[in-house]
Amino acid sequence: MNVGNPHVIFFVDEIQNFDITTIGPRLENHDIFPEKCNVTIAQVINKNLIKVKVWERGAGLTKACGTAACATVFASILNNLTKNNTDIEFEAGKLSIFLDGNNSIHMKGPVSDIKKISIKL
Repeated sequence: MNVGNPHVIFFVDEIQNFDITTIGPRLENHDIFPEKCNVTIAQVINKNLIKVKVWERGAGLTKACGTAACATVFASILNNLTKNNTDIEFEAGKLSIFLDGNNSIHMKGPVSDIKKISIKL
């Protein structure tokens, strides 16, 4: 069964008390996730802001992850932790996530080049 890109999201009181580099790989590779998973540690700062750290499956600790940002806001709305227009703050910057009346998620934020490469085929 393919369930897409599964996400495990922990809402915590203090994000600094949790080591994503220890928690992330253990959950990513747990038997319950045969296709692996993303792991997010999230601290709700207020109804419009969540700070996160993300362990991305296959990549490890990441500076930003759009799917994790969207999943975190969706989960926070389902749990009445935030409003439908919420910023996600990563170490490298913020993304704005909006859940509209049709349950479509919209993401807005800066884009940056990570690495430029050339490949001869």
